[in-house]
Order: sequence, then C-alpha cells, then structure tokens
Amino acid sequence: MTGEDEDLCAFLERFGFSRDELQSVLYELEAYRSIPGTTIGRYINRVANSLTDEDRSAFLKGIMVGVAIRKAVDALEEPELTEEEKRVLEEIERLRSRSS
Repeated sequence: MTGEDEDLCAFLERFGFSRDELQSVLYELEAYRSIPGTTIGRYINRVANSLTDEDRSAFLKGIMVGVAIRKAVDALEEPELTEEEKRVLEEIERLRSRSS
C-alpha cells in the first residue's frame, strides 16, 4: 500500500472499518487496472450491474461520498502560482495601490 492508501485506511478505520476490509477493497479496486481496456467507468458499470436492487443505493452513496471527499481534497491543495500568474497579481496590486 502507498502512503496515500495508508492515510485513507487510517481515516476509514476511525469509522469502524477493519484493516482487512479496507485492504480487500483496495486490492479489488487496484485489480481492475490489470485488465486491458478497463476504465474506472467500465469498472463502476460492472460493479453496479452485479448489485442487487437493495445495494444499488448504498453503492451510489459511496461513489458520491468519494467524489465529495476528492473535491474537498482538491480544494485544499491549491497549486503553486506560475510566474505569469504571479506577475499578473503583482500588476493588479500595483494598479490598486495607484488608484487608492
């Protein structure tokens, strides 16, 4: 497991999931990559088609929670500004200070 997987496992263990449960799911999720031509979309479709009607809602909730977590992480990890972006911000600040 990578450091990122370890962080995720530690996070999910706080909600009562066992290390064995988490490793089993991580293994399955990584396994789809070994099948040539399989994309995450195809994998989700394959899993969704194997679910009973009662389990589909829980699966969908899981996907939506995962997307929400990913968006939250992305919002926290703002990339460094490029040199051009820094110059633009400096110019904006210079123009603001001149107009004050």
